[in-house]
Order: sequence, then C-alpha cells, then structure tokens
Amino acid sequence: MHSDGSVVGRQSRMPCREARPDERLLMMRWNAATEQFGRLDSSRTPPYGLAICRALGAAGSLVTVLGGQVAGVRPLGEVAIDLPIVLALRASTALSVFVVYVGLGMLVVAWWRVGILVRTVDRVPVPALATTAAWWSLPFALTTPVFSGDAHSYLAQGAMTSAGLDPYRTGPAALGGPLTVNVPDIWQHTPAPYGPVFLNLASWVTDATGGGVWAGILGMRLLALLGVGLLVWSVPRLARQCGARPAAAMWLGVLNPLVLLHLVGDAHNEAVMLGLMCLGLLLVLRRRPVSGVMLITLAVLVKAPAALAIAFVVPIWARQLGGPRARLRAALLAASISGATALAVTALAGTGFGWVRALGTPTHARTWMSISTDLGWAVGAVLHHVLGVDVEQARHVVWLVGLVIAAGVCLLLWRRSERIGPVAALGCCLGVVVLASPVVHPWYLLWALLPLAAAARGTAARRWVAAGSVGLVLLVLPGGVQPSLPAVLGALLGTTAVVVAAAVAQLLQQHVSQRLAADAVELTACDAP
Repeated sequence: MHSDGSVVGRQSRMPCREARPDERLLMMRWNAATEQFGRLDSSRTPPYGLAICRALGAAGSLVTVLGGQVAGVRPLGEVAIDLPIVLALRASTALSVFVVYVGLGMLVVAWWRVGILVRTVDRVPVPALATTAAWWSLPFALTTPVFSGDAHSYLAQGAMTSAGLDPYRTGPAALGGPLTVNVPDIWQHTPAPYGPVFLNLASWVTDATGGGVWAGILGMRLLALLGVGLLVWSVPRLARQCGARPAAAMWLGVLNPLVLLHLVGDAHNEAVMLGLMCLGLLLVLRRRPVSGVMLITLAVLVKAPAALAIAFVVPIWARQLGGPRARLRAALLAASISGATALAVTALAGTGFGWVRALGTPTHARTWMSISTDLGWAVGAVLHHVLGVDVEQARHVVWLVGLVIAAGVCLLLWRRSERIGPVAALGCCLGVVVLASPVVHPWYLLWALLPLAAAARGTAARRWVAAGSVGLVLLVLPGGVQPSLPAVLGALLGTTAVVVAAAVAQLLQQHVSQRLAADAVELTACDAP
C-alpha cells in the first residue's frame, strides 16, 4: 500500500518485461487499426474490415451459384446440366437447398457487416462499395438463373418481336423453337405485359446472339448489368440530393442481396426500369426536368410501375417553377413531355400499345406473398361455404378493394410529398402498390427499396428496410424445388450453420481483441517514464 492508504494496482505490482520485436510490430499494427476503427472497447467497432467482407460475400455468391446448379431453375435443351453428380445431388432436396442457404447466409452476413462499417466508420468510399458489388455479382453474372426463369420468357418475347409476331396478342407457344423450351407452361399462351422499349431491347439481344439460349441469357444479363450500372451511378448522387448519406444508400440499395440475386442473377427487367427511373429522378432534382421526365417515360415503356415516378416529379418541378398554380403547370408540362415521348418511342418501335391491355398477365400466377390474394382466397372460401359465392369472383373483388385503398394512400402520399420528401414518398407509394398487388414477387419490393434507400436519412428507416431485405432473401426457395419438409429442413440447417459460424467468429474476434488490448495496455505502461 502507498503511504496514503491506496492499494497498489496490478500493473504497478507486476514487473515490466521488455517487449520482443514481433510484439512491438503487432502493437503498432493494432494501434493503427484502433485509430482507424474507433475506441478499443467500443461495441460498435466493426469485427471485419471491408476486404474480409468482400471476400466472404464473394464466396457466398459462389456457393449460392454452385448450389443453384442443383436446386435452382432447371433449364432444358441447350443449357441443361446433365452431369451425373448434378443429377445425383438433385435427388437430395435437403442437401441441395442446404448448399444454397449456406451461400445465402454467407452473403447476408457479409452484407450486414459492410452495413456496420458504413454506419460506424467515417468516409467509407462509395467506389469501394461499387467494387464490392462487382465482386459479389461476378458469380451470378456467369451462370443460369437460380430463383426465376423469367429471362427465358424475355428471350422468347424478343424473338417474337424480331419475327414480326405480336407479343401483345399471342404467347411464346406461337413462336416455337429452342427459345420457348424453358418458358413455364403458365406463360406459354399469355401476352407480354412489358413496354416496347424492353421488347425491342430483348429483340436486339436475340438478334445479336443468333437465337442461342445460353448466349441469350448472357445477353439479357448484360442488359440487367447495364441497369444496375445506372443504379451504381445514380443512387449515391440521388441520396446526396435527398440529404441522405451516399454510402448508406449504396449499401442498402445497390449492394443489397436482393439486387444481386434477382436483378443480376435472374436478369429481371426491373434492373433497366429502376436504373432509368432513378437516373430520371436525379436529373429532375438537378433542374433538368425535361430530360428527367423523358428518361422516366422510357422506364415506363420497360415496365408500367415506373409511371408513379412521373406523378412525384410534379412537386419537384413545381418547387423549381414557383409562382401561382405551380403544381398545375408542372403537371401539364410533365404529362405533355411524357405523352409525347411515349408516342414517339412507340411509333418508332412499331409495337403499338397492346401492352396496356396485357398488364393483367402477371395475375395468372398465384403467389403466397400477396396479401390481397391470400385474403381473397380466405374470404372466398368462407362465402362459398356459406352463400355459394364463387371463390375466384370473391378474390377479384378483394383485389379491386386493395387497389382502391392503395390508390387512396398514394394520393395522400402525393399531397404530403413536400413534407415527406418526393423520393421517399415515391418509395412508400410503390411499396403500398406492391403490398396491395394481386401478385407479389421478391424483386417487386425493389420498386420501393431503391427510392427508399436513396432517401432514407434516419437509421431506423434503414434498419427496417435492411431487416425486410434479409427476410425476403431467406424466405424464397430456389426455383428448382417446391416447398416441402426436406426443402425447409435444408434451408433451416444451412442458415443455422452460417449463424453459428458467424457467432463463433464474433466470439473469437472479441477474445483476440481483448487479449491484444490487454497486451497493448501492459506494454504502454512499461514504456511510460
């Protein structure tokens, strides 16, 4: 004890030893790392650096793709994979789904860790996140689709356009040939619900690839990558215009596993639609409303939901115009420019407006994620049992009610867009439309996710969107398996294996950090005069 009665600390009682050179080097590296990532004992210190997350996510993408060759969409004809080992693995649904979910789990963990870095480390550069997205996308860019075979329908519809067949009147069955082999039966006789811009892009792909299936898939994926490239460029800049953090928007929007799986991997035309829509919104916010409305109209001529973005251009343009009746003038200008663009492009494409009457084509599918479809079935079943009402008629009534409610909510959001923010209000509006839609696929939620990612300024909003993204990634089975006990078991085991591994890695990292911290304190005390 000291003369004042205080107890001598442990460090003052322990004799100081001279640090070895390797310990000095380790301490120098540790001090540099802690200086970069924050306080030594902070629970917010990221457990992984960006390079490790990048490698983990790329490995997860690769494992997902390998598992997808067994459990994913099973192509026929030219792109069929009939290797004995693949056929043997397909016999075990649980094992094949397990592999896919191990990959998905690795990808989700890596994405979540990058989110921690973005939230806790100052100035994570957007180009570094774009590079990470390229790493994670590469395995998906070089394989057949895993979760959805819609790319085969795109190719068939593009070939029909090139051959002079009207894809708005007949289905791919009228074309025949190798490009229609992999089109699901439900879509063989249905018209295309896509606009003339997309059908002409698809026709260019089929012309350039000579009607080959494998080359055509790569061509459709190239289109999707171009759309994602527009998102990489526009989303961070759109976030800056909205007062949000560009890096956070890039992480939540573009680096999101839903984008990698469904826009890159499955080559959905939402990539082109969203890329054009976000770029158009950016131009409008930068006081180039005419060019912006034209680009958004091109997005509408890819897929109809982008039309809602034109409505939310009006308050932005009205604020720029100023003066009396600014909203009315902005609405008339936006409608005139959009209408003229649509007429000119449709005339050049030569396909007409048949896609408008074909917008109901997606309702041929029944998806469990649609609230209105599930509710319509339940109401119809009860009414059929009590009053003998047809279940399908009851379902259509519920669909109509849901769309009317969605229209009312969208009108309310539009009226309050100045307070909410036009881009954020657009994201909410698209989310409401998706939730009320008769058909809901996971990639439909990206309609809302991208604008919300660009406009979200609060941490709570980003967390909700991120948690929903993780849920959608893990709730959707690969396209080659049907919901069953073995499939669910494989998904649970794969997810659990990754969660346990991540928890063990976290504990080991904390243990090593504590040991290094203790050694650093000891050596620092010894070096003190």
